[in-house]
Amino acid sequence: MQRIDIGAVHILRLDQSGGPAPGNKRFKLRYHLAAAKARGRKRILSFGGAWSNHLHALAAVGAELGLETIGIVRGGEHSTPMLEDARAWGMELVPVSREEYRRRADPNYIEALAARFGPCLVVPEGGGGAEGVRGCLDIAGMINQLERHWSRVVVAVGTGTTLAGLAAGLACADELLGVAALKGAPGLDAAVQQALDTAGLAARLPWRIDHDYHCGGFARSNAALRLFMQEFEQAQRVPLEPVYTGKALFAVHSLLASGQWSATEPVLVVHTGGLQGRRGYDWLDRGHLD
Repeated sequence: MQRIDIGAVHILRLDQSGGPAPGNKRFKLRYHLAAAKARGRKRILSFGGAWSNHLHALAAVGAELGLETIGIVRGGEHSTPMLEDARAWGMELVPVSREEYRRRADPNYIEALAARFGPCLVVPEGGGGAEGVRGCLDIAGMINQLERHWSRVVVAVGTGTTLAGLAAGLACADELLGVAALKGAPGLDAAVQQALDTAGLAARLPWRIDHDYHCGGFARSNAALRLFMQEFEQAQRVPLEPVYTGKALFAVHSLLASGQWSATEPVLVVHTGGLQGRRGYDWLDRGHLD
């Protein structure tokens, strides 16, 4: 696993591993796939938007392992490059209204889906749940094996599953910081704690979520983020995406530039992948890293 060092800031590049499901997605799916195998399930159903990294990864892994996959797609959209990839890998896509999609955690709705598409294993949105958290414990284990103590470990936060796994497993940092990718998500902190509780785990170090670097909201970007990403990629030759890791690194850059963080304290940023989603952003010059 490559680690990029930029002064006191280091980047763990999960985007460079995982085969067809790079980044944190392979980790989040690991124990869901094990559960499917243990229960004799050959079909897996899950949820996501039209640009979902999770559905993309699930479809890829399903094709690799010979599993049937079903994606419940928010908003009724039928075609994006991500969905086309998933369809090509054999995923059955089921577009639903946003109103119906909001029921994705409702036990009665999940039971109805399981009956309609069963026998199948239903995986929470984003690969969450206890299995997803335990999978992300393995990322913490990788970081512990680097045998270095960090002032902070930083990761972007969507559902909170990866942050929960890191909080439960890290033994080599003073603090774990999550950078929220969503705007107006006051329940995100509680979601992380619930994820820990569901997995029967406890945090081993202090953690918190910074809600100031969403840059306009989920999957959105502002001029400051766009400029930072373009300059960072040109200088460091590390590809980013603006949904997750771009915002995490932008937060680190801003906190260092403002003097809120010391430039001498070692920081590790986890690059969680998602680079296939770059296709949704015309302002990203896909060729400038070649």
